[in-house]
Amino acid sequence: MNYSDFSSDDFIKDEYFQQWVFSPDESTGRFWEDFMRQYPYKQAEVQEARQFLLLFHFRESDVFQSRISSLKKRIDAEIDQTEGHPVQDPPLAGSLDLPPSDDARKRGSRMYWYAAAAVALVLLTTALYFFNPTVNQVTARGDRTFIILEDETKVWLNAESRLTYPRSFKGKATREIELEGEAYFDVTENKQKPFIVHTSDIRIKVLGTSFNVRSYGKDRTIETTLIEGKVTIESSLDSTKLTLLPNQQAVFEKETKKIFLEDKDEAVGFTSWRDGQLLFDDRPLSDIVNELERWFNVTIEVEDRASLHCHFSAKVDNKTLEEVLELFKDAEGIDYRIDGAKVLILGKLCD
Repeated sequence: MNYSDFSSDDFIKDEYFQQWVFSPDESTGRFWEDFMRQYPYKQAEVQEARQFLLLFHFRESDVFQSRISSLKKRIDAEIDQTEGHPVQDPPLAGSLDLPPSDDARKRGSRMYWYAAAAVALVLLTTALYFFNPTVNQVTARGDRTFIILEDETKVWLNAESRLTYPRSFKGKATREIELEGEAYFDVTENKQKPFIVHTSDIRIKVLGTSFNVRSYGKDRTIETTLIEGKVTIESSLDSTKLTLLPNQQAVFEKETKKIFLEDKDEAVGFTSWRDGQLLFDDRPLSDIVNELERWFNVTIEVEDRASLHCHFSAKVDNKTLEEVLELFKDAEGIDYRIDGAKVLILGKLCD
């Protein structure tokens, strides 16, 4: 992730930045300290974003992204309008009453408006809770996000995905959500209230466990991979039911409407996307192209359509799109062109 071009708004909405603000550890602390030393001109944006998050104490999942952006823009607009008449804190006892600098004046005004807007946010979130009890969390291409549900269940949502869930599970016999796309779940255990994930064709029922679900509309299959615990997979079309144990994967074929159980030596590899990695194990190029389009927010056209049936295995570890294409170029002798958000792969990838 290239943070050197981030604005304060970008930092506010970034998952790794939120992790540092709300749950700092040695790794995140060292990263952001090194970042500010390397990019000292970004310290103002970093501090502003950190103060904003701490004051409001919400994550991206608590309020729609558009509302966060809108709120931030309104605050900044008010600051710009009042810059000529800033709100100033009274001087400390014994201090010299010197005229504040422009930076200090703006910081004081900014914090005043943040505090005022915090009251508005409380009213906003309360209204959202009562009048909009269901949340639709959507990630665009090239984006990923982290969500904490009301029961403390943690969800990592991959690119081009949608998660629909209630703001609260209180008063419900089950904890039911809907998923389109891909997500990794770390479910809080509650034996009296099962957690159920609905996809287009299957239901996944758990009590408390960690697992990955991949259910994109364009994909030919729906894959559920278990990391820890135990889950039950049920077809929404018939009475078919399977129970998964750790390092097992249930594959639902959309065309045949059948579910198969597969053992996976490295099931954790199916969750590597959370850490910026993509793993392809004997996958057709058509699947890889779809994945790269989601991951990098681009459109990819393959000149030789027959190449889409070629199978490849690869590990893409925190690489740029150009670096990924270079891997194919070196291995297969093809070429490519990048024109903005459009990519053309030239040549034949397999015989």
